[in-house]
Amino acid sequence: MLEQLTMYNFKRLLENLKSKRGRGTELISLYIPPGRNIYDVIKYLRQEYDQAGNIKDKLTRKNVQSAIESIIQRLKLYRKVPDNGLVVFCGAIPRGSERGTEKIEIYVVEPPEPVQSFRYICDHEFYLEPLLDMTKEKKAYGLIVMDRGGATIAVLRGSSYEIVSELSSDIPPKHSAGGQSQRRFERIREERVQHFYNKVGEEANKIFVPMLNELEGLIIGGPGDAREEFASGDYLDYRLKQKILGNIPTSYTESQGIRELISKSEELMKEASIFREKQEVEKFLALLSKKPNIVTYGIESVIEQLKNGSVEEVLLLEDINIFLARRRCLNCKYEEVKYVDKESLERMYSESWVCPNCKATSFDIEERDIVDYIEELAKETRASIYVISAGTEWGQQLRAFGGIAAILRYEVV
Repeated sequence: MLEQLTMYNFKRLLENLKSKRGRGTELISLYIPPGRNIYDVIKYLRQEYDQAGNIKDKLTRKNVQSAIESIIQRLKLYRKVPDNGLVVFCGAIPRGSERGTEKIEIYVVEPPEPVQSFRYICDHEFYLEPLLDMTKEKKAYGLIVMDRGGATIAVLRGSSYEIVSELSSDIPPKHSAGGQSQRRFERIREERVQHFYNKVGEEANKIFVPMLNELEGLIIGGPGDAREEFASGDYLDYRLKQKILGNIPTSYTESQGIRELISKSEELMKEASIFREKQEVEKFLALLSKKPNIVTYGIESVIEQLKNGSVEEVLLLEDINIFLARRRCLNCKYEEVKYVDKESLERMYSESWVCPNCKATSFDIEERDIVDYIEELAKETRASIYVISAGTEWGQQLRAFGGIAAILRYEVV
């Protein structure tokens, strides 16, 4: 659970960094691999600082040198590079359309996997590709659904699957006539069956062999006996045949068949996060039906129970977009708290407001991402947090409850 939440927060940080844009080449991305001497890096940056002094544009020169100096000061806080290395993003981010509105922002990241090489890059955006690769689910399952009419091949990673190939066949239906005509037809039909199986095998080999190191297993399904003939024949690379976990009958083919195959393969792929998420949502729905007082849902209710210490587990939709907005009267310090989406938060800054306590109209707003707030409350009360993928069936079920729900430690009436 902790590992899942850490990766979720890592992905959110990368999404934020992806949205940052600078002018010219004022954004710096610095990748420091483990084992690199921190003082050698600082020496390198001082050389880059001197080189930046040759930039002709005065404002660009100032922004780049300010960013480099900010990085140097931050690196001085480290005695050595962490075990997985260190990544620093720093630069002048515009606050408006006019030049001169830029503010230096700096982000220091200790990545979940080792940094492979030293890189210093200046661009109009941050260089994120090495970190984005770290967010990809390493374990994968291969899925093939087929009958004699066609085949669909998909890859399941984490909580989502992708259909990577769809093949059709030209196998004719069985011939009902007798005599030599039927034998000739059956011979032609069998040749086309073999051709189709070979085509499916070649396509599966092309997709799955390059990912053998990350392939946990291969599951084949479909209506009829084509799936069994294919699996028992010599159509797949021998290394893939060794990874076949099951051959499961399904009622459907194509994308609907892939979904059915996933659903029927829970025992075979029980380590996949897609099933852990499914189990958590199903657990919540079952308790809601049988013991409704031991669950709650909706942002305000979940936060209330977290503050009370009664929450055992929080289920949180990965794309929940809610902020805690605390509006404070500058005259009498009256406060009101709202849970709003991004658009509503922006309107709060621009709309007029009258303090209900003293009738003053001046105010400030303190905003906080709701996920950070919930994580803080959960740590204080030792509650678990499960992040549920938005694109799944159970993710959509959780969305119907406001994107957040909780299982309690005891019934609350």
